[in-house]
Amino acid sequence: MHPLLFVTASLLTWSSSAVIVTIHPQDENQPLRQAPVLQSANGALSTTISLDAVHIVGRQLDLVTRAFNASIPPPTLAVLPGDKLAILLVNNLANPLGSDMANNFHHPNYTNLHLHGLHVSETPPSDDVLFTELRPGDHYQYEYTLLAGHSPGTYWYHPHHHGSQVQQTGAGAAGALLVLDPVGFLSSQLASMEDKVLLLQHLQGAVLAGAAKGSGDELLRVNDFPQEPGLMMVNGAPLPVVTMRPQEWQRWRFILDSVGAWTNLQFGACEVALLAKDGIYIHDFPRTIAHVTLPPGGRADVLVRCPEGEVHSVTAVASPNAGLKTFIGTVLTVHVQGLKPQGLTGQELQSWVPPIRPKYLEDTLSADPGCSCETRLGLDGISKGLNEHLWSGPKAYMHNSPVDEVIERKLDGVSKHPYHQHTFPFQLIDIPTNDPYFKVGDWHDSYLNVWSTKATIRFRTVDFSGPYLVHCHHLGHSDKGMMAVEHVGGTGRNQCSCDLLNQGFVGQAMGFMARAGDSKQQVGVKVLVALTSFIFCFFVIAAGVRVLRRASKGMRRCCARDYVALPEGQEARL
Repeated sequence: MHPLLFVTASLLTWSSSAVIVTIHPQDENQPLRQAPVLQSANGALSTTISLDAVHIVGRQLDLVTRAFNASIPPPTLAVLPGDKLAILLVNNLANPLGSDMANNFHHPNYTNLHLHGLHVSETPPSDDVLFTELRPGDHYQYEYTLLAGHSPGTYWYHPHHHGSQVQQTGAGAAGALLVLDPVGFLSSQLASMEDKVLLLQHLQGAVLAGAAKGSGDELLRVNDFPQEPGLMMVNGAPLPVVTMRPQEWQRWRFILDSVGAWTNLQFGACEVALLAKDGIYIHDFPRTIAHVTLPPGGRADVLVRCPEGEVHSVTAVASPNAGLKTFIGTVLTVHVQGLKPQGLTGQELQSWVPPIRPKYLEDTLSADPGCSCETRLGLDGISKGLNEHLWSGPKAYMHNSPVDEVIERKLDGVSKHPYHQHTFPFQLIDIPTNDPYFKVGDWHDSYLNVWSTKATIRFRTVDFSGPYLVHCHHLGHSDKGMMAVEHVGGTGRNQCSCDLLNQGFVGQAMGFMARAGDSKQQVGVKVLVALTSFIFCFFVIAAGVRVLRRASKGMRRCCARDYVALPEGQEARL
């Protein structure tokens, strides 16, 4: 383990196929530590990330879970725009696979990897979460190429296998990913500030135990855990202490890893200025704010300074929307000591805007959208669906958008469901104005606003085409089917197709999609052929399923003992 990490570890072999690492979090009220940083050199970064079983033991804490590189947090990855990033993902978990059911908790030991917020391709071997999955013992080489103009900012990486996100991402497997500012990109004042990553991980014992039970997960085990609102860790430790000088500006990069609860951070007597959201710099820095609103998956870069002679608390307060779950409690404390700095970090903030914006972040406010569709989250009786449909597979497209166009989405349900969009960050066009944290023109990839269920967003379909995923970033909702695939393909505005899942195209699930120029007769022939093929396949598959069910009963009995699980009564303490 890296010497900067604040956990101790011992290796415990519980079976011939796996090792469980015991980690001891740092106690409360200790100095904030930073995870080790793996930084690119000469335009490239190549590393290995493993998914491991870990046993976390601390004061009133005893949890067996999964984590990257057997550590919470794992290394922070740091690259520059234009870099190549290679990640060998290794699944060190073991059998059995758990239950097998779509749109519910299942296969807790399958995994894959998502680089949350990056504008990169979703085609393998890049940021694909639709077709790439690793079974226990598998490994996969991911390869990513960042655009030369990619937005510098704060991103993160986490597992994204449908059905196991709660038990992996929501239970500790997550790490920070930074796209660093090139030399000369920031103002001299911003570049001189102390820069801290704060990975907030909100673990809820009852939620994790429920997901484990629902999927037949014999690894994740909640033996002892803090009562609600659960455990909030910052860089792997509860209630750390940040030290700063009086009137010194520091840059804090917040990342929220939570199953579903959001946070509404307040800073007491400290001043806060917003710099960036979801890895994208705002257009009106410095924007003074009273609080930071983070949905699950969201990030915020803020500048903070505090008055002399005080110990301050950064707290998460209740939501104005009583029906929305939120973490409530102290997140960290700030100790102010020493003398006021004499340099730029002690002066009033100077205005600054990014010197360049890549094409995918060009303003869309005055644009004429080439495609406008509605995306409804959790409405019309299906609480976990998108556009009244549960997850239907990676080839069932909800909307199709033409390439190289400004695309508009009218969202509904975002007062309760955090909307996340892969590959293409989006610009806020029409939102409520109750909260100064949100402004028209801001860019996000994850959005939740308790003041209104509706929002209009726009984005540009440039650089990449093909399928990309959209979903609720409440991980439990996503595991249970609140996600869908959108598609970018074809040129010209006549390629805009909305609500395809509700148009009865049987071929969607089979990879068939009617072209924009097809006549009704052509579409009818395609649908008839698809129906005939589907009926034939149904009877063939049904016969095979009966045979497999008989065989699988014996397989489950024989192989259950191979699961990586702690034996009853065993302790894993140093």
